[in-house]
Amino acid sequence: MKLTQILPLLAALLLVNPANAQTPAPAPAPAPADTAPAIGQVLLTPAQTAHILKELEKVETQIGQGRGSIFAAALTKFREALASDTAALALYLDCYKLEHFERKNLKQSDFMDWRDRNEARLKDDDFKKALLLQLEFLVLSIQAQDIKDSQKMGPLVTSLQTFLGKAITAVQGATKHTASGAVEAKDSGPKGGNRKGGGGGGGGLGGDITGTLRQSVSGSEFASAYLLDDHLARKEWEYRPLDVGGIYSKVILPYYLAEKPTELPAQWDMRINAEVAMRKAIMSETEFNLYYKEEGPRMLWEKNNYLVANNVNAVTALAEMLKIIQGNPNHPDAATWLKDFREIVKNVSEPEPTAPVEKTIGIQ
Repeated sequence: MKLTQILPLLAALLLVNPANAQTPAPAPAPAPADTAPAIGQVLLTPAQTAHILKELEKVETQIGQGRGSIFAAALTKFREALASDTAALALYLDCYKLEHFERKNLKQSDFMDWRDRNEARLKDDDFKKALLLQLEFLVLSIQAQDIKDSQKMGPLVTSLQTFLGKAITAVQGATKHTASGAVEAKDSGPKGGNRKGGGGGGGGLGGDITGTLRQSVSGSEFASAYLLDDHLARKEWEYRPLDVGGIYSKVILPYYLAEKPTELPAQWDMRINAEVAMRKAIMSETEFNLYYKEEGPRMLWEKNNYLVANNVNAVTALAEMLKIIQGNPNHPDAATWLKDFREIVKNVSEPEPTAPVEKTIGIQ
């Protein structure tokens, strides 16, 4: 809370509770003429401080209850809409209508015109699938907000991994490769709508699953309609459903590091495989080969560097890092890897034993 917000509260509390004011603290001695007085200085007695802190605790409880009520109402509707793609689409239309028409005092006919213009897109199977996935990830994001104990993150981490598998499969199904290796995305006709990125919060209406799931769910139509964007504030979370690297680095890997460190190498392999599978789906064959030539060794280096830094299978990881350097001398990162690897080896090496100093006895 800002000082400008706190000061009126303090004044009100002191006026309402004069018993806590007691004897005011003696006025400070006048400052020397050449010294400017402190600006905004507030002096409180211990009793006043204790009372204010108690009142703030009450306010904090009320804020928490209000936030919880908002999440509870949203979760009820969202879970109902997850029952089918038809239910998800119906909720999407309700949210879109509320956010872009009713809150702007526009006519019902304006919304009907928008829906008619986008009829083909709203019936597109990939668009409805994108809504379901976006809604599912939004539910996971809400559930994550108040989890503080890493042990309690286990079920959510499992759900995240399951979600990523479904999302990548959906992306793969929404694109196809020609015989020449080029990518052809499904096309459901011209884009419509009166809002940029109107397809559930990103990517435009229609079968653009990748575009929709690359956007943050905090900015989706579902979150906007239920005023959730400011409440989705957990920092140890990734809000973009297709950000594989972010999901693993912010949520999955920290969980395994804290609770199941021996499984970290396998989790890193899952992260790399997921990233590669998604890229392969959305890139042409030539693009993917160029991507994998650079990013493949880079991801392996990141994995083993992480394991060494956290002392998980460190010796094996060091050996893998050496292989990466040896096998990729022309990689753009090769010189940096070599420099960093030397420093790592120097830091983890045991000091060489010093030779004992021989003592001689002089005869006088």
